[in-house]
Amino acid sequence: MLWRREWGPLRRLAAEQGWLLVYGRRKTGKTFTARLLLPWRLYATVSRDRSVLLERRTGWPKVAEPWDAMRIIEEELRQGHLVVIDEFQRLPEETWERLPLLHAETEGGLVLAASSLGAAKRVFDRRSPLLGLLVPYHLPIISYADVVASLAPRLPPRRAALWGLLLREPWVAALPGAARGDPIYWLASMARLLLETARGLIGEVFWEEDRRLTSLYEAVLRLLGAGVWDAARMATVLHGRGLISTPSPGTVTGVLDKLAEIGLVARTRLWRTRGRRVYYRHASPLLGVLYGLAEKLLLDENPVQPPRRIAEAATMLLARELQFSVGELLAEHHDGVPAYTVLPGGEGDVDAVVLDARMRKALAAYEVKMGKCSRSDLEKAREAAHRAGAALAGAVCLAGADTKPPTGLDVVIDAEGLIRIATSIVSKATKRLRREWGTTL
Repeated sequence: MLWRREWGPLRRLAAEQGWLLVYGRRKTGKTFTARLLLPWRLYATVSRDRSVLLERRTGWPKVAEPWDAMRIIEEELRQGHLVVIDEFQRLPEETWERLPLLHAETEGGLVLAASSLGAAKRVFDRRSPLLGLLVPYHLPIISYADVVASLAPRLPPRRAALWGLLLREPWVAALPGAARGDPIYWLASMARLLLETARGLIGEVFWEEDRRLTSLYEAVLRLLGAGVWDAARMATVLHGRGLISTPSPGTVTGVLDKLAEIGLVARTRLWRTRGRRVYYRHASPLLGVLYGLAEKLLLDENPVQPPRRIAEAATMLLARELQFSVGELLAEHHDGVPAYTVLPGGEGDVDAVVLDARMRKALAAYEVKMGKCSRSDLEKAREAAHRAGAALAGAVCLAGADTKPPTGLDVVIDAEGLIRIATSIVSKATKRLRREWGTTL
């Protein structure tokens, strides 16, 4: 089981009979967390047709209509028990009206789990009857540090670092062959199945948000996967494909912001990048790789392709995702903010930049490589840190370096070093949870 630091405070809040709203994108582990880690007495799952499956700790489950289910939920709350309502956003909003009275009259705990960020917004709207009753708790995909630290005891360091990218999506852990063998070979051999699963997942995300996965959204996700992040360039491509009427960057920025709002796209701060302040990318490394394969190899239209070709493309895409996940981990390590630099004139980039909390100066800058670093790689890392104006210059080389660091390069981190950093982050988080919440989960 992959450890994640969100479990501790969530379990403690629920145990104290708090009223919580646990929300996040589909398949981030909300149901697993609520079902297996919370001390519930009644678990209600709302289906798409609004019927409700009611499960007790003992006894047979039953299916009820929404209002009948709410009456049973009310009884449990009045008896002081903890109730979980999974996919609660599917309930008619009229059923919410009764909850404020129950909050005032009962001592029971209530956890609402929602796979719709739009539903979370409705809960905290000033006109919502639930406003002020629920503590919001966002459950994103698993942090890179948590996954790597969980994998470290049972995998070689470099494989733990690479598998950690894929297993940030919790649902991957249940697939055949996950976290065993070479991750790139596994990804290449499973690419078609994974792409179909990812598209189904994203279709569900749009369905829960009351949106339709249009060709425009699909094309934007594919371009992001292929590494096209600039709105102006993306607008030109989309206009050429006839998906937007004018090549206006503003149209694309609006789409990207909507995708970020529903948890599919991440915004990374750009540092010392002329004319741009935000780098758009997939929030999930795995989805970024899969949509990159779809765009670069037309994998969905041509599924029968040589495994070696898929593996080569996957390796390049995974290397890109590695730099951003490692950047997040190093930002935690330095207590800073993750950023990225695109150098002018096609001169390259700086893979991972860590800014101070006010984002006014660069604390550190690193080049990140999946393999072994050569002398020229290390010199490039030193120069990149200088271009970023960073106080500390470093390189992350998962397979180590074949030479000593040149003068001016402060640190070279191999896969074992990355594991140590991830383990340290998790250890500190565990101690903080114990101190603040009285739990090590």
